[in-house]
Amino acid sequence: MRRLLLATALALAGAVAGAVPVSAHANYVRSNPASDARLVRPPAEVRISFSEPPDPKGSQIQVLDDKGQRWDQGATTLSDEPNGIKVGLKAIGDGGYLVAWTAVSAVDGHETKGSFAFVVGTGPLPSLPDVPNAAAPPTPLEVAARALSYAGIALALGTALFGLVVHAAADPAERRRERQLLFVAGGLIAVGSAGMVLAQGDRLPPRLELLLSVRLLAGLGVGAALAGAVPARTRRYLVLAAGIIGALTATLVSHATALGDSKDMALDLVHVLSVSAWTGGLVAFLWIRLRSRDESPDALRRTTWRFSLLALTSVALLVTTGTLQALDRLVLLQDLVETPYGIALLAKIALLAAVLSLAAFNLLRYGPRGDRRALIRGTVLESALLAAVFVAAGILTALAPPAQASGAAFDQTQHVGGLRVELVVPTNIPGRNRFVVRVQRGLAPVTGAEKVVLRFTMVEHDMGQSELVAEERAPGEYVATGSPTAMYGTWKVETIVRLAGRDDARALFVVPISQQAGQGATAMALTAGAFNLVVFPEPSLPVEGAPIALNVVALNKAGDPATGVKITGSLSAKTGQPAQPETLVASELGAGRYRIDIAGLGKGSWAMKLTIGDGANIAEYTFVVSP
Repeated sequence: MRRLLLATALALAGAVAGAVPVSAHANYVRSNPASDARLVRPPAEVRISFSEPPDPKGSQIQVLDDKGQRWDQGATTLSDEPNGIKVGLKAIGDGGYLVAWTAVSAVDGHETKGSFAFVVGTGPLPSLPDVPNAAAPPTPLEVAARALSYAGIALALGTALFGLVVHAAADPAERRRERQLLFVAGGLIAVGSAGMVLAQGDRLPPRLELLLSVRLLAGLGVGAALAGAVPARTRRYLVLAAGIIGALTATLVSHATALGDSKDMALDLVHVLSVSAWTGGLVAFLWIRLRSRDESPDALRRTTWRFSLLALTSVALLVTTGTLQALDRLVLLQDLVETPYGIALLAKIALLAAVLSLAAFNLLRYGPRGDRRALIRGTVLESALLAAVFVAAGILTALAPPAQASGAAFDQTQHVGGLRVELVVPTNIPGRNRFVVRVQRGLAPVTGAEKVVLRFTMVEHDMGQSELVAEERAPGEYVATGSPTAMYGTWKVETIVRLAGRDDARALFVVPISQQAGQGATAMALTAGAFNLVVFPEPSLPVEGAPIALNVVALNKAGDPATGVKITGSLSAKTGQPAQPETLVASELGAGRYRIDIAGLGKGSWAMKLTIGDGANIAEYTFVVSP
């Protein structure tokens, strides 16, 4: 029976670990300076925004020159951008710089790393590659601590439900065994919570510290319910409440919580509760009921049937919520065999299918007979398979799902020509942007492509076709920077991947470009008499003393690009800066696109009065120059 308890405990830990949502990770969204930016003057700080809130206590931004010398001031603090952190810089000169960042999620303390480069002056970008986001795998201590705490939650919930709805321990021996399980459950929750605190160390975010404290109190609450004066039925309700609180802490460190998705949060919670009721109840059935040797076959048949109803209900909820979550986590059907997360998920699904088949066989074959020995053998086999689920689930929870939120404005994946092609666009504002193409064949990144090209055409207006050639900056990651999406609307982006000896792989993406709140953009849609304009500066966040290119996209009332018109602009200061009396004339770039070059301006708010053709078509564009 000791071996039986050990096997089922492993199974319990495995199944519950499989129910734990993939932990949150803070992924790079954008930065200032931007990745691959070329600056006229040195910045005073580096700011980075992420897809989820980072914890500044454990996060770090290092700025290094080509010799590896650090130029950041060390202390990383929160910035005023959403989910942003920043670091001040020392007085840097011309040259290339590498920004190496480490972000610790404020949701659950998991760590991601990455880097990008920028240049001050006219020099080349650093030779160090632009490293994609990389999530550090959890430590063995963290994996063990999670498994212990979630196993304790499941054991507490399952044992309490078993006693309330399946079989209330009647004789002193059964009650003693029930108390033993509850004692183990409370200890596992407490030890697992303490282990997670130790695993995080100094990086433990305040929010996670609070949730782990609540979980620890839940474990202590299970132990307190074992006081002799507490009636057995009251004890089970107290333990059930503590288990639900513990399960809630699991949901509150999930991606659903980090993204504020109430539907996914509900699915996560139901998933954890369901698997806890099933696996914890299985342990209670084995340890409390099947050890009673003097039980009659009729009584055992009734208990088996009642437990089967609980298990079938739990499994139905488990499968439903698991399927819905898998649909949210996967991008393509091929993800099941082309991504590490998908392979681990497929292995878990296969193992769970085997467990359910065996459980159905035991129920239909041995349940009606009340055959105690046969039921023990069958449930031991179920436990062994669930222990294998533990391995698959442990791997699964350490991997990022293919559909993990990147925080980018656009992130889609297609499967073409045997290749997995993903297009990532950090922002969806008009103007200069960064286009990242990630190419894989199966699990392997595609390196050394002969050419990766992006071709842009607009759906609403005939703006012609523009093209960017992407350069490989990391294995399987090709990057292009430019401003082909210069106007609000819908853009078709054809991504062409050319490999030696193969036909071109072509993936067509439809990218919406629209002003979004909170992106820090200065792009504006204006009306100037008979013309509609879209105006945006490059760089998108102008800096004091640095040249600015003011881009103007002009459409006539019919919605066609306005070509061959004269556009002039005159600057005026809004916050006490010196006046700029001269009139600036825009140069025409074609397809209704114009550019006005402005010398470096002082910090503050500025207005550009735009005149199209004669004096009847006038609009004013305001923008801010940062220090």
